[in-house]
Amino acid sequence: MLLVIFSYYLMVIVLNNLIAHRGINSSLFGENTKEGIVDALDRSYVSGIEIDVRITRDNKIVVIHDMSINRTSDGYGLVSKMGFSELKKYNFGTSSNPSKISLLRDILKVVPLDKIVLIEVKCEICDKERFIKYFSKCVKSFLNKNIYVMSFNSEIIKLIKKKCPFVKCGFLIGSIINSSHIDDDMDFIAISSYSVNKVSGYNKPIFVWAINGKKKYIDLVSRMNDSTYYIVDYPVRFLYN
Repeated sequence: MLLVIFSYYLMVIVLNNLIAHRGINSSLFGENTKEGIVDALDRSYVSGIEIDVRITRDNKIVVIHDMSINRTSDGYGLVSKMGFSELKKYNFGTSSNPSKISLLRDILKVVPLDKIVLIEVKCEICDKERFIKYFSKCVKSFLNKNIYVMSFNSEIIKLIKKKCPFVKCGFLIGSIINSSHIDDDMDFIAISSYSVNKVSGYNKPIFVWAINGKKKYIDLVSRMNDSTYYIVDYPVRFLYN
């Protein structure tokens, strides 16, 4: 019995700073859905969520990863060409846990004050000024929340940093993409696990992505600073693997 308790204690110590990728902790829920996000945030071993946002035709900031809804719903079409009322017709969840697409503001409402929400801005071909106008209007209502905003699009992140100084901004760093921006005047960075050696001396928060298993996670924890967070698919699996 004591061995079981001790093993559980060690597990809790190891499993910290986990961020649920696209807001899901379990395959029971669809990615970036409110139901999945609420489930993930309810877990003590999850420190926060990572979500993706885009702008609709009618200027709504919605939570979705892809440019189209083809993969993640039972519908078809480009998010930028669709209005919110049209998007709400489709199921973005699973057959057992159906879900409608969510507005960013509705997700921010359910994030506890002690949890992180890491928002990836998706604006490959959108009007950046239009996006920032409506994005800023949304997040201004949640200044008490622990919000981090990132993107591979360095231009839009610089604009958000300038026009929305009330949120923490950072670049998404790939092996090549944005690699020259590590030392820029941002609040944090998000970097691939394959490139973490590039930030060995970085003293601001770091979000590491592309972590495919608990073994890799444990190795990173042993090498990274205490303000490093780990973006993982299905954190619950780390409890047992």
